[in-house]
Amino acid sequence: MTETATFDERDAASYHYWIEENIRFADLDPVGHVNNNAIGVYLETARVTLFADAAGEMYGGEHRGHTWVVARMEVDYLKEMHFPGKVRVGTRIEKLGNSSIVMRQAIFNGETLTGLARVVGVCFNMSERGSMPIPAPVRDGLVRLAGPVG
Repeated sequence: MTETATFDERDAASYHYWIEENIRFADLDPVGHVNNNAIGVYLETARVTLFADAAGEMYGGEHRGHTWVVARMEVDYLKEMHFPGKVRVGTRIEKLGNSSIVMRQAIFNGETLTGLARVVGVCFNMSERGSMPIPAPVRDGLVRLAGPVG
């Protein structure tokens, strides 16, 4: 597995790939802050968007038949977020293996860091129902968008 250099997970400049999401009223829990489930959705949207951008259209064309599954996910909830607002989710590759990837993600609400995540994803062959090597064009796209690795 190829690893990235050490980085400051709390510094927005450490992340190379970004998306922005609106905080929806439906994201709130009875306490009035963004629910942990919504935070998981923000993180998932960032990962899926990265994979789609890295592979062209992830679920079609040359790469039809494979997808990504989450093997492990750790989330640290650091600060509350409230409606209305926007969040930015940054993603960076920590390690890139033959069939797996370890990503670090950070959620910012304005300039405030509100959450950190570490996610292990596995490239998954839909017909064989198991892991598969990450296709070279997808690997190259991931490194280009969310690297550097090495």
